[in-house]
Amino acid sequence: MPELRNIPLTYKEGVHSVVDFSKDINGDNAISFDYDAQYQMLTYNIPVGKDRREMTLYSVPEGELVRTLRAFYGKGGMLQKITAMLKGRETLLYIRYENKKDAKAKIRRFAIRNANAMIEQIQQCTDVMARLFIDYYSDGDNMDYHAVIGTAEQMEAVRRKYRDEDACDNSGNYPSEYIKGDNRMLITMVRCAEGHPSENFRYAVEIMSKHIEKHALAALRKTEDFKYICAEYD
Repeated sequence: MPELRNIPLTYKEGVHSVVDFSKDINGDNAISFDYDAQYQMLTYNIPVGKDRREMTLYSVPEGELVRTLRAFYGKGGMLQKITAMLKGRETLLYIRYENKKDAKAKIRRFAIRNANAMIEQIQQCTDVMARLFIDYYSDGDNMDYHAVIGTAEQMEAVRRKYRDEDACDNSGNYPSEYIKGDNRMLITMVRCAEGHPSENFRYAVEIMSKHIEKHALAALRKTEDFKYICAEYD
């Protein structure tokens, strides 16, 4: 099996796999990978503006990573993105932005696409809905964004159990499974952009939450006291 190698920031235009690169590429002008086989953990440093930022990816099968990693180079030989097929899904490891405006535009496009994928899942619920929660979290490194459905029947069960109306507005009291988009890609998109990752994440959260509110709710069967609740958790 080929070994994981550094990915140069400039190379020949086209799409390349790890075997195309030399073992002796200087880390200062490349993205360097460090793989921990015991924990299946991949860490690497990416260029963000004039600085570097560490990225971490968990539960990464080494064989899949090495076989499927692809580096995309545009005209002029600049590295544009790195992807890999992990567990049957294309995973974005790195994306290059031209500038802050380009980053915001691409994050916005992704956020809307991600929200649409979640809306499709939300609208599969045919029960009468009493609550739709959007829960999100970020500490700069780890990020999460998901939805939780609370049906009318579930909310009545919450009322009986807790005898407290405030309990009805807590997503953790509902047994529904999380509805997620592509959180892994969301993390990569916002961490590859200049600025603090948490601020970039909040920008994406605002876009997704407003898009879901605008396009998901009208088609749902809802109670008269239905609430759409967006909240950060810790």
